[in-house]
Amino acid sequence: MARPSANTWWQRNHLQSWKYPEMPTKKELIYRVFRAAYPHGAFVDDDLKLVEPRNKDQVWSALEVEFSKADKDLDAFLERLFAEEPRLRGDGEKQQVVSEYYTSLLSSARYALYISQNGRFFEFRSMEELLVRYKQADEKMLARNLSPIAPFTMAGAFGFAIEHLESEDDSKVRYLQRRIKALEEKGQRT
Repeated sequence: MARPSANTWWQRNHLQSWKYPEMPTKKELIYRVFRAAYPHGAFVDDDLKLVEPRNKDQVWSALEVEFSKADKDLDAFLERLFAEEPRLRGDGEKQQVVSEYYTSLLSSARYALYISQNGRFFEFRSMEELLVRYKQADEKMLARNLSPIAPFTMAGAFGFAIEHLESEDDSKVRYLQRRIKALEEKGQRT
């Protein structure tokens, strides 16, 4: 069997397997999709400066292309992860849960952006802006399931963005995060 390519969408966009058992969050994936499509920002750059005005339909099309690339490369990425991560190698149960996690995460992130682009322009733009604010507050904020406390965040479109950037506690993504953690703890006890 041929070794999977080290250059998958997931690795090119810094969602790499060396972080396991820490898993990328929905916020982190959405930020990486935005930056894969628009390295200098679709609506705002990483310094929160507005970039050239763009049509939201064109932005959505570019983001869809990135989601398609991520989906296409997911199997190769997971194959490499399962081959290289000792805690996953040969453990079918963990591999199944991790595979479901990434599939669910991709679907959830795409749906969140789909909902936002169907709304007003500002709701769509606020998704990227809030992600940049998370990143500015703390480089690791994108990887956490916490929101920064700031008075503006609940106003208008920012409230909408926060609601759709976070996975609900009862979502499949959160369930699978808890399942991965439980399997890892079980593995450490044996």
